[in-house]
Amino acid sequence: MIRELRRLFAKYFAVIAVTLWLGAHASAQNTGEEIKPPFGLSWGESAERLEKLLKGAKATVVDRHDVDGRQAWTVEGLIQQGLKRTVFYFKNGMLVEVELQYQSSDWDTAKYNDFMAQVRRRIEQKFGTGQLIARSKAPEGDVMQTVVGYKWNQNNTAIQLFYYAAETATDAFRTVSVHYKTL
Repeated sequence: MIRELRRLFAKYFAVIAVTLWLGAHASAQNTGEEIKPPFGLSWGESAERLEKLLKGAKATVVDRHDVDGRQAWTVEGLIQQGLKRTVFYFKNGMLVEVELQYQSSDWDTAKYNDFMAQVRRRIEQKFGTGQLIARSKAPEGDVMQTVVGYKWNQNNTAIQLFYYAAETATDAFRTVSVHYKTL
């Protein structure tokens, strides 16, 4: 069942990601401070330099694959509360996006909601009120899917924050993801 929930998440999230990418390009603000990637990184970091930094942090690249003309590295072992994995995206060997995926087996819906609210407040303190870009709760078969998403654009960079849940009577898959990206 968890595998099915993850498959639904991947399908649903792919549609949202394409929609958001198109919307971000159409409505990017060119005011304010540039949004920087996490971990003290800079846009355009080379894949080679990042690999050295990851080794120094004792993090592990567990997967490398191509996504829409970009190389994606899935990394585990970066220490941060609830951080399950991080995906680094490179175009022409340069960093263009970082996705932080937060999950914890001991978090219930209330903990996910609280965590999402905390992250949103921190982002809003720095970049102002985010734009609501997704809010839905709908069944797909016996699975109830919930998606909530916000975005902030600054100087051709963006942050997108999502909560996703796929729940049945007996199983649940939940995640909060934060996407830092160049546009």
